[in-house]
Amino acid sequence: MKATVSAPASTANLGPGYDCLGMALSPRCVVDADSAPDWMVEHVGRFAPGPGETDAVIEAARKVSDHSLKLVVDNQVPIGKGLGSSAAALVAGIAAGLMASTGEAPPDRVFRLAAEMEGHPEQVAAAVYGGVILMPAEGPPMRLPVHPGLRPLVAVPESRLATETARGAVEEVQPLPRVVRSLARMSALTAGLLTGDPQFLAAAHGDEIHEAPRAELSPEVATLMDVARRAGALHAARSGAGPSVLALVTAENEAAVRAAFERAGCEVVGGTVEATGLITSLGE
Repeated sequence: MKATVSAPASTANLGPGYDCLGMALSPRCVVDADSAPDWMVEHVGRFAPGPGETDAVIEAARKVSDHSLKLVVDNQVPIGKGLGSSAAALVAGIAAGLMASTGEAPPDRVFRLAAEMEGHPEQVAAAVYGGVILMPAEGPPMRLPVHPGLRPLVAVPESRLATETARGAVEEVQPLPRVVRSLARMSALTAGLLTGDPQFLAAAHGDEIHEAPRAELSPEVATLMDVARRAGALHAARSGAGPSVLALVTAENEAAVRAAFERAGCEVVGGTVEATGLITSLGE
């Protein structure tokens, strides 16, 4: 069977929500799948794995398809930038393999399989279900409502940072006072997402769990967060592992923040929370 699937990019953490918050964004990884005598993959999008890098799309499709496929990948999600490129690729690859084999790709099954492969369920959940996702301490992903006045902008610098390197900088055991401050920031962020209140969002910045220890890995992150706040952003945070930076803005200050990011030499993506996650369809 022929099938076409797509999964969105995502930003994780949003500051203090380390490993438990994810937000879907507009760039997508689109995969066309069709039966073939042997496994083949063709990359036609802006971004593709480099020599020696793992091709997550075909790796994921191989795990679920009962026969070989030709995959054509149109990936618009920047790789190595903290925008969930591996999560989108795994979700799209698994869904393509399932659709081409069985004609269906139940979102919950795609989520479970991709989360096992990825290891970061918050970004996988955003890629599957769309919107803003909370991974609770127990149970399935939960979609959070977000104030309609908030808009995400992500500054994407030229530099890259491997997720494994970024995770290696985070301490496994945190001092209690730091944890308490982190809980306060997470509470403020959640309230700010729900209400759009600038005071809550201002109280959410300054993460010490993952942003502070990663600062030396990508100094441009702190600069870009300062650029965003000076231009009027209500909240600025490292996007996933980085080095991209997420800014939450309103209609009134979106143009100013976007222009400030561009003057800093960054491509800017986003503008809206991507409400739709995984999209699947069958061809003739």
